[in-house]
Amino acid sequence: MEVLAIGTIEDVQPIRDRLSSEFRFLEEEGLSVSVSENDRGNLHFLDCRLGEHRKLNRRDALTSFQHYVANALSDVIINEWERNLIRKLIRTGYYYFTEEEQDSIYDYARRGLTGEAGGKDAEVLYKINRKGRILEKLLEYLKGNSELVVEGFVTFRLREYVAELEEAVDQAVDDFLLEREYDEFIRLLKYFVDAQEPKLDLVHVFLNQDGTFKLADSQQNVINNEYLEEFVAEMVESEVNYEDLLVSALITIAPKTLTVHTRKTGDTDETLETIRNVFGDRVKFCYGCLLCEERGLLKPVQAKGK
Repeated sequence: MEVLAIGTIEDVQPIRDRLSSEFRFLEEEGLSVSVSENDRGNLHFLDCRLGEHRKLNRRDALTSFQHYVANALSDVIINEWERNLIRKLIRTGYYYFTEEEQDSIYDYARRGLTGEAGGKDAEVLYKINRKGRILEKLLEYLKGNSELVVEGFVTFRLREYVAELEEAVDQAVDDFLLEREYDEFIRLLKYFVDAQEPKLDLVHVFLNQDGTFKLADSQQNVINNEYLEEFVAEMVESEVNYEDLLVSALITIAPKTLTVHTRKTGDTDETLETIRNVFGDRVKFCYGCLLCEERGLLKPVQAKGK
C-alpha cells in the first residue's frame, strides 16, 4: 500500500473534508483510500493509504492518487488559507495600522488579486490561475515525497505565490493611503465651500469631452472674471490641467446650486466624482438639454424611430 502523510499546524478539518470529497471520486475509479490521524508534536497528520487497485497498474493508480490529493490541497490553500496568509502578511508588515485599517487593506488586497477587471468572474478566473500554479508545484513535490507539511510547503515551495500575495498587500497599502489622502482632500474642500458665502446662487458648467469648460450664471451669461481674477493670478505660473482649474474655480465661487452639463458620467469620471463629493446635494448633472444644444456642447438626442 502507498502511504502519503499530510501534516498541518492549522485546523486540519478543511483538509480532511476536501480529501474525503476527492477520495469519493477515486472510489468510483476502483481505488480505495483509508485515512488515519495522529499527532506528532504540534503537527496533526492525516495518513492517506492507497489500497487495492486492480483496475489500474501501480504507476497509474499512484499518479491518479497524487493528482486527487494535489487538487484537494490546492483548493484548501486558495479557498481557505489564502485569506489567512494575506491577513498575516498585513499584521506582520503593517502592524502599525489599526485593526479597522488593516481590514480595509485586506479588502483592497483581495480586490487587487482579481485583476483590473474586477467582478465575480475575474475573481474566479484569477483564483483558477493561482490554483493551477499551486497544483503544478504540488504534483511535482508529491512525485518524490511521501510526507507533506502544508505550512512548510507554502513557505519553501510556493515562494512565487507568496510573493504575489505580498505584492498585492503592498499595493493595497498604497491604494488605502491614496484613498485616505483623497478623503482628507475632499473634507478640506467641503470645509472651504461650506465656510464661505456663496458668490452666486446658480452656476452652470458646460463641460466638453476634451476637458475644457465654460461657466455661466443663472441668466446664461459667462461668469464675470471678477470672481476668478485672484484665483487666475495665483494659478497662472502653475502647470494645472483643465480638471484642476474647474474644481478650483467652483470652490472659489462656492455657488448655492450647481448644474454640470456633460456627456460623461460621475461613475467613471474622476473630476465629476470630485465635484459630486465636494458639493453633495448642491450639484446635479445634466446629460443633454436645450442649453447643451444651444451651447453646441451636445447634439440633441433623437427619439427612436425618427
